Amino acid sequence: MTDTPATFDAPPDTLPAPPAPEPVGTLEREQWEVHVSPRYLAGSGYESDETMAPLCDAGWNAWSDELANFHVTSPCGRAYLGFLPESNPEPVGLWKAWVRPHHHGPRTWMAAFSDEMPYEFMRAFTADWAEGYRPDEPTFAHPDDGHRDGIEKVLNVLRDAGWDRDPQTGPGRALERWTAPDGRAGVEVRVHARGSVETEILQGQPRWTIWAAPAPYRRPLWDAVFSSGTPTGLIAAFCRALADPAPLIREDEQIPRACRDLITRA
Repeated sequence: MTDTPATFDAPPDTLPAPPAPEPVGTLEREQWEVHVSPRYLAGSGYESDETMAPLCDAGWNAWSDELANFHVTSPCGRAYLGFLPESNPEPVGLWKAWVRPHHHGPRTWMAAFSDEMPYEFMRAFTADWAEGYRPDEPTFAHPDDGHRDGIEKVLNVLRDAGWDRDPQTGPGRALERWTAPDGRAGVEVRVHARGSVETEILQGQPRWTIWAAPAPYRRPLWDAVFSSGTPTGLIAAFCRALADPAPLIREDEQIPRACRDLITRA
């Protein structure tokens, strides 16, 4: 039996192997990205991990279920955030956040966030939540008292950003609405909301509604709703990210189709 040689010369007519493709680097990715303004029409950005990072970094417990939904709970077990793209037992929101006074108590506040909401807004909410979390402080799970100073904490953010009050709403009325200069984003507060957490959020009567739409007062591209009792500091953090004039970075294909002719790319 003749041994096969360990090496051999390739036939002269054999073509060289094509070069391996270069990996996609940072420069190539940056070439696909654009700076989008106004930021509330930029689309979600698909960064659920970034959204939950402030809570996970603060030691909250995180896990995913068999359907690939993602859940985070505070170390004391009284606070919850869920990313629920596959199965949502309550038909509202892609994201849901709530707090209980103890493990089996009724929810003292609740918030829900729909698809296409920029993840940066949600990250501002979770960062403020993580920073303010005090597991040994009983007031952590107490609802916001709903007084006017709490409302003003949120509205001051909008005033400072140049947003305007809808002239048909205002102090002394049941609803106050503030809108962005282009009219394509708004913040509404029901001043005298008194329903339960479940009634407000699950039946479409929230104390706070924040939205963005391709055309003023049309069907929203996305919305975020907050029940009575939601700490207004968290809502203010969300609004601060919403009203920031700086653009958001997106790949062009991530921009919602309905908004592509309405945004500025740079």
